[in-house]
Amino acid sequence: MEHSAKRRQLMQFLMAGAGAYFLSSQVSVWAAQPGMKRLLVLIELKGGNDGVNTVVPYADATYYDLRPKLAVSRDAVLQLSQEVGLHPALQPLLPLWEARELAVLQGVGYPAPNLSHFRSIEIWNTASASQEVRQQGWLSRAFELNPPPREFFADGVRV
Repeated sequence: MEHSAKRRQLMQFLMAGAGAYFLSSQVSVWAAQPGMKRLLVLIELKGGNDGVNTVVPYADATYYDLRPKLAVSRDAVLQLSQEVGLHPALQPLLPLWEARELAVLQGVGYPAPNLSHFRSIEIWNTASASQEVRQQGWLSRAFELNPPPREFFADGVRV
């Protein structure tokens, strides 16, 4: 199966709410593993995402001016605050938001940004400075410093 088809299927799965249910139900199982005090669930989706239509600035008239055909209607937005809301397809995530188990981080960047897409991904994956090149990612370094218990059934999953 083609990678883009797999990615599309994964996104459909997540957007349908099954993904949110799976993560919320599995976190307790993973956190219950012996010796684990904290749990980090990291999902990295590589590919295109229209961030402005994911977290919608529905209170900003400029959004509607600049996106007359793409804008999510104000009535359809799932309001998170008086300024922004989620795309309606993300309805299954609202219970997590309301339970304060979901956060939205906007405008995340790094100093001296590099304009190369590939170098920028490398900077994010290695937690390096723009002018520094590292061979090992931040997650691998974290596992070296604090290895998961031997009986932990998964210390990494790649789809």
